[in-house]
Amino acid sequence: MAVHSLKTDILIVGAGPAGLTAGLYVARAGKKALILEGRGPSRLAIPYTIENYPGFPSISSRDLLEIFKRQAVSFGAELVAGDAVAFMLDGSPKYVTTKEAVIEAGAVILATGKPVPKERMIPGEDRLVGQGVSYCATCDGPLFRGATVAAVGHGEEAVEDVQSLLAMGCRVLWVPGKSGGAADGAEALALEGKGIVVRREAKVKEIRGDERVEGIVVEAPSVTEVIPVSAVFIFREIPAGPLFERAGLALDHKQCVAVDRFQRTNIPGVFAAGDITCGGLQVVAAAGEGCVAAMQALIHLRM
Repeated sequence: MAVHSLKTDILIVGAGPAGLTAGLYVARAGKKALILEGRGPSRLAIPYTIENYPGFPSISSRDLLEIFKRQAVSFGAELVAGDAVAFMLDGSPKYVTTKEAVIEAGAVILATGKPVPKERMIPGEDRLVGQGVSYCATCDGPLFRGATVAAVGHGEEAVEDVQSLLAMGCRVLWVPGKSGGAADGAEALALEGKGIVVRREAKVKEIRGDERVEGIVVEAPSVTEVIPVSAVFIFREIPAGPLFERAGLALDHKQCVAVDRFQRTNIPGVFAAGDITCGGLQVVAAAGEGCVAAMQALIHLRM
């Protein structure tokens, strides 16, 4: 898959109420607003009734999200699919990488939603992000050509990325994490015939290594073993916390991005809004923070 370049005035990472409000304000101010949609849906995409959003005595969460989206797009905000897998935020311009693109921006607003709890991560995962732990086969697979790597995940994306790792010359141990679905499909079965080892009944319990990935602990019904690998590619919802920390952003003990009352992070030109800041955790609060972040990002561009 070819990686292309994009350029925008302000990049907004996340398409929930905070991100879409930020996009609306940026675009309405005449600046190019690019909103990066992640794979994980906004909380508003899960259907429920909202009765405490001003102006709407009762509205479906999905309907409200669609209104946010239509209004932002009507002023020129552009929605782009993809998850951020790497951040280079120090200096100017800023760069954010997805599996499909490298995005250059004058300012960045982070609005990725509630952070993934560390307990949902594999032990060792957050510590070794960028040191052999990767969420992007296309980006990092070529670095491990000829080496043994582990792939973790069971969806259609995992099948595609395992194929990519094989094509890049990696020796792949695939641990889907559960049986059924794409891991048992025809494409997955065909991969075994090409030399990929698939451990369907096993789970990765730990990623080991001091300075970089050295191995994984794999637990199966009858045995637990340590398998040497040079990298671990994880295909599921991307926990932004470790990526943010690696980029130099200050986080609190809940993996929430630390901001001041103007939604400014500790890095100039980088702002955060919505549930990622663990503020009010309400739709109206997220929208308000998105507004403030956008206004401050616009001020930053003028500096």
